[in-house]
Amino acid sequence: MTTASPSSAPGPTFDPATVEAVVFDIGGVFTYPHFGPVEAKLTELGLDLPGDQTAYRKAHHVGVHALANATGPFDEFDERLQDFWKVYDDAYARSLGVPDEHLDASRVAIRGAWNWPHQENIEAFHRLHATGMPTAIVSNNSGTAPEQMIEHGVCQVQAGGPLPRVHAIIDSSLVGVAKPDPMIMAPALYALGVEAGNALYVGDTVQADVIGARNAGMQVVQLDPFDTHADYTHTRLPDVATIVDQLASAS
Repeated sequence: MTTASPSSAPGPTFDPATVEAVVFDIGGVFTYPHFGPVEAKLTELGLDLPGDQTAYRKAHHVGVHALANATGPFDEFDERLQDFWKVYDDAYARSLGVPDEHLDASRVAIRGAWNWPHQENIEAFHRLHATGMPTAIVSNNSGTAPEQMIEHGVCQVQAGGPLPRVHAIIDSSLVGVAKPDPMIMAPALYALGVEAGNALYVGDTVQADVIGARNAGMQVVQLDPFDTHADYTHTRLPDVATIVDQLASAS
């Protein structure tokens, strides 16, 4: 694999005063790999476990930072390939104290279901929706993004339900194009009725989210709650609540 230079990431462009709509990723924003299977596997291996579940959230962000620094331009690799996710898995495991001889065993557990909801980010999203800000979801996903958003109490695209209604939920497996290809953003921007430059994208990765949003001409914030991407210059904020507060202050 080639190495991406931190300076290759675009600089900050988030201007809350110009944002007319917000588009969200799912994984690393509203859901994480569930700590339960990882914790069980580490226990099975006889390893000491982190005492706080926060360590498992941090492990995710350490993993995506490893992906950003260990890969070249997005079109040189395929995120479906095992070697791509091995970089993430191994960085995740090492951040939890897993020694190299146990990386193969821990990898299976780490690739479990992304079904651990980030309740604080979900609540902040609901607060944003209540302000009347138009919102949408765009995710590189498995074809079940609409169902996931309902399951985790985030949002829905259909009218008449109990959850906040978004203008669109775009799933890469359903539309046949994935981030960082800017075309995946087009149906969401159309549904929102805004110009790309007045839309903010919120995600957790450099390759898919930061570069994908920039390719589409959108503003972007990377969620980086543990400051694992301090070697990059684009806009990074710790959580959705901080974004909502900045948008409210600018309105």
